[in-house]
Amino acid sequence: MPRADLQYRRMDFGALPAKQRAGAAALAAKRLEPRPGALAHVAWNESVAHLWSWPRGEGADALGEAGWIPESLLRAPPRDNGLRLLRQSRGMEGQYWRDGDLQASQWWPEAPTLDAWRRFARACGIGADAVADVPAAVDTGWSDPWGDGRRRLPATPAVLERWAWTAGIAIIAFALSWQLAAQAQWAVAQSRLDARMDALRQRAAPLLAARERADAARDALLALRALPKGHDDFALMAAVIAPLPEDARLAAWVRDGDKLTAAVASADTDPRHFVAAYDGNATLAGVVATPTPEAMSLAFDLAAAGAQP
Repeated sequence: MPRADLQYRRMDFGALPAKQRAGAAALAAKRLEPRPGALAHVAWNESVAHLWSWPRGEGADALGEAGWIPESLLRAPPRDNGLRLLRQSRGMEGQYWRDGDLQASQWWPEAPTLDAWRRFARACGIGADAVADVPAAVDTGWSDPWGDGRRRLPATPAVLERWAWTAGIAIIAFALSWQLAAQAQWAVAQSRLDARMDALRQRAAPLLAARERADAARDALLALRALPKGHDDFALMAAVIAPLPEDARLAAWVRDGDKLTAAVASADTDPRHFVAAYDGNATLAGVVATPTPEAMSLAFDLAAAGAQP
């Protein structure tokens, strides 16, 4: 924007924290130009804000999303301190620079007179005797803006909003894609795990069946071992016939649990001899001998005999 259509202010916000300076500059711009439609452009040099206001805002609608910048920012600063007169696109601009920072600016539609130039110098704090004549106007050409670009937005708010929406949609799409990819990988891994588990179950099925049979057989053996121990008939037969005479022989044998009845055929028919034969035998003690026509009937109570000391 031509310097002829703009007003310039210089403000130092060094007393404010860095985060509050931009907001303070925006409020100051509204106070300087309270008229509706006014626009402002701020360039920063550390804590110093250089504010150009566009009072009328003519043609602002035609700008659309394009930004605007004062032409004074596109003129390279001088290497030395002091005053200079710039030839702008329309008119002349007087500037006072010190330590690489613009201290004051004044616009004239044409080259100022000596009195006007001296008034501008006095406003900058330079004595009138130090100004002998109006300097020649210089045209430095266009250059990169000398304001601190980090203080200004890289684009218009509309462009920034579009970038923000685009970035947000891209982030959401990336998150959804990542979730879908993770779910697909999980499904593939789960199917592989299920297939592996099925194969392991098939391989382990015979082992598990054998283990179940072994457990059942062990339980059956434990149950059998828990049964009460009895007397062996063959051992009892030998024990019954051993103390009897040589001609004795077993004629009958009936076993019902702990009750034993044996018939012994022998020439001896005295039941006292048979009772005395088993005297002292822990298993066959307490025998009852009963003579019969065919043989001697011997009745044993194995449980009672085993309980005796």
